[in-house]
Amino acid sequence: MARKTKTKTKPGAKHAPVKSKTPAADPLDAYIAAAAKAFDLPVTAQYRPGVKMNLVVTLRMASIVAAFPLPDEAEPAPVFRA
Repeated sequence: MARKTKTKTKPGAKHAPVKSKTPAADPLDAYIAAAAKAFDLPVTAQYRPGVKMNLVVTLRMASIVAAFPLPDEAEPAPVFRA
């Protein structure tokens, strides 16, 4: 009977990503389709690249804002009404 040997990996070692035979759908495309359906907003094929580009830019800007550290003492800005 042959024994199987276990291979040990070092802690924190990265494994090669498993490649799928079929290309994965882009999550942003799925998000755009779901949001359009939720808002009952028709987004035609000709506008999808522009919608996706704007969403990518918006998400990139949001990640910059979210990465900014705030001290625990930070207070929200007051509301100004005219």
